[in-house]
Amino acid sequence: MSRISAPLGPVMRTFSRLRNKSFALVALAALAVLGPLSGEALAQANPGTLGFAVDSMPTPTKGAQMLLESDQLVYDYDKSTVAAVGGVKMYYDGYTLEADRVTYDQKNRKMTADGRVKIVDRTGAIVTADTIDITEDFATGFVTALRLDTPTQTHFAAEKAYRDQGKTTTFYRGVYTACEPCRENPKKAPIWQVKAARIIADHNEHMIYFKSARLEFFGLPVAYFPAFSAPDPTVKRKSGFLFPSAGYTSALGAFAKTPYFWALAPNYDITFSPAYYTNQGFLLDAEWRHRLDYGQYTLEMAGIHQRNPEAFIASGTRNSGDVEWRGGARTTGEFYLNRQWAFGWDATLLSDRTFSRDYKVLNSASDVAISTVHLTGMSERNYLDLRGYYFEVLTNSTDPSYDQGRQAIVRPVMDQNYIFDKTILGGQLTMTNNVTSLQRSELDYIDQANTGVYQYGDPVLGLSGNFNRASTNWTWQSTVMGPVGMVLKPFAYLQADAFYLDEDQIIPGISDQGSYSRAMPAVGMEWRWPIMASAMSSSFVFEPIAQMIVRPNEGMAGQLPNEDAQSLVFDDSTLFAWDKFSGYDRVEGGTRINAGFRYLANIGSVATVQGVVGQSYQVAGLNSFAVEDLTQTGTVSGLQDNVSDYVGSMTFDGGMGYFLTARGRVDAETFDVNQAQLVATGKLGDVTASASYLYMRDVPAIGSSDQTETTNTVSGRASWQFTESWRVFGSIAWDIEQDQMAGNGVGIAYDDECTTFSIAYTEIREAYTDLNTSKTLLVSLQLRTLGGTSLSSNIGNLN
Repeated sequence: MSRISAPLGPVMRTFSRLRNKSFALVALAALAVLGPLSGEALAQANPGTLGFAVDSMPTPTKGAQMLLESDQLVYDYDKSTVAAVGGVKMYYDGYTLEADRVTYDQKNRKMTADGRVKIVDRTGAIVTADTIDITEDFATGFVTALRLDTPTQTHFAAEKAYRDQGKTTTFYRGVYTACEPCRENPKKAPIWQVKAARIIADHNEHMIYFKSARLEFFGLPVAYFPAFSAPDPTVKRKSGFLFPSAGYTSALGAFAKTPYFWALAPNYDITFSPAYYTNQGFLLDAEWRHRLDYGQYTLEMAGIHQRNPEAFIASGTRNSGDVEWRGGARTTGEFYLNRQWAFGWDATLLSDRTFSRDYKVLNSASDVAISTVHLTGMSERNYLDLRGYYFEVLTNSTDPSYDQGRQAIVRPVMDQNYIFDKTILGGQLTMTNNVTSLQRSELDYIDQANTGVYQYGDPVLGLSGNFNRASTNWTWQSTVMGPVGMVLKPFAYLQADAFYLDEDQIIPGISDQGSYSRAMPAVGMEWRWPIMASAMSSSFVFEPIAQMIVRPNEGMAGQLPNEDAQSLVFDDSTLFAWDKFSGYDRVEGGTRINAGFRYLANIGSVATVQGVVGQSYQVAGLNSFAVEDLTQTGTVSGLQDNVSDYVGSMTFDGGMGYFLTARGRVDAETFDVNQAQLVATGKLGDVTASASYLYMRDVPAIGSSDQTETTNTVSGRASWQFTESWRVFGSIAWDIEQDQMAGNGVGIAYDDECTTFSIAYTEIREAYTDLNTSKTLLVSLQLRTLGGTSLSSNIGNLN
């Protein structure tokens, strides 16, 4: 029998064109069962997104042509049937149908595809079945021995499927999974699958209902559900219950949380997350989300009437929970006023310090909740950010530095930067402005003598009262190529500051009342000479660098409050900084020379080594880092002497996943190590590991000469992928100075294309947290397309 191939046009209603009609109906019958399987819908798959729910038949593309291939065409005029038999292939409007036989029964207006039926839709989704039987109007029909494989690696199988008048599609004895079949044994049960007696896709409600369903792992049932439902693929948002979570702590007891998502409209919804705690009662938690044309905002509120508030005292030092009523609220928002301006906020309000930490709601912070509001504008050359802050303490630490009154209310801080588009004297001119206004109700200081009151000489981190400063910085720099490859970079800057201070507590020697101003002009030159060499497959770059900055002494050095320049780190990253102070409240003065060299070595394919070494010199004028201010910033930085400590760093890249970074600061006279840091990462076979070491020599705490501290810690983490999917992991942190463990963790995890499962144990010792020693066991399970859940428990009499 010769094979025929014929292009066919759109469906015709005349009997003379019955052949065209029958084959078009076969192709469209596939659509009636499968629906328009979009990649977007499948990507959002959940228990209901099995790819079978449709509202109506898709409209074929106007003028679409059909191509039919078969071994023979058989007409039966007595039965009024026509059939394509043998190797049937039909191509129509992006869809492909393959079968052993396709038959159209005009009398009963039914169409059947039999034998190794395979349908491929536009997205690449593949449906296989033994038989497809569907009516001409696509309203009622069924599919037997069906299997669907989607491009997003989700799979569905059923013994038969039935479609009733376009209202519902029912799949009998169905199986769903997002796991790939075993290559060696495709009949082997996947990691997990859902089996159901019936799966009903309701095309009017856009829902899929599972009846008598069970969840299986490796073919073994682990959970049974009499019924559950989920939205069909055509719905992006649908009301319903989300996956629950559970856990245990001694203060709260055992608990379970079952969220419910309520899609009120396409652009706003609310999620209720009620939780029951056996020791404390019901917690009510609700989050509202609303998206508008030019932005969005959220509001979340949570509260509880505790049945046993004394449990928080019994379990340790945390006692802010010893009240009956606890709660809080958080709101966020971001609105785009136009293409350049945005306004937003993130604000948290709590009834007590540890409510959000105890119940793990509203805010994930563990020490301070930062509330902020901002107005931000950005263009090609201009940037402005106006922002206010409120810091709410979340810890019950007895350290006075955590007192709420010591936290500054920033109202506001403004940063602005502008880059001029035209060159000036062959260089680039940049303007940077900052305005800061803040208030405290209490003096923030270090109580060195433990007297409970401020004593003269105690480091002061923040004054009580009002602090206001406005600063502007104008910077010019250029680049000039010198002889024999030398690079010269002349630069200049001018910073001017105006202060208005109204502090509550008078401190001798500090200008903390009234208005003050100062200015710092500077000119400088940077010289670089990169020298390159190569041999064989290796190359080397050696670049000596010298930098000189000339300026007057710092005005009112150490006599003004220091709010934003308390963090001073002198290392290789700040060696060539023009001003090594971190903020505007302190400015570096005097004439300084920074000198050193950079190096880079590419040793063939073996390794790459790079780094920098250098030193800084105060050659004239007052050394600002030797002047003590209220915070005693700079006095132990390595810059307090006219000849600084040596600083340097080295990075080794083995080219095969091995990295080693070392940086340090060494005393210029004794060569004692004042600071050292090592970080190493590597991969050997199936083992990935990293380790770090941090050492800081005995230095006065916050600059105090009476109290010293030493930081000497080592930490590491490793993971061993002992099979393709299974791995074990662990971490440890050891305090060498105190000769004790700071924390550790260990766990095991399974990861593949459809499942993520892990069991992890972590411990943080009491000396390194404001809690008692925290021991936590966390079990987490994520099933692709279905979602996930977790179970957490604090071990022992801990909270």
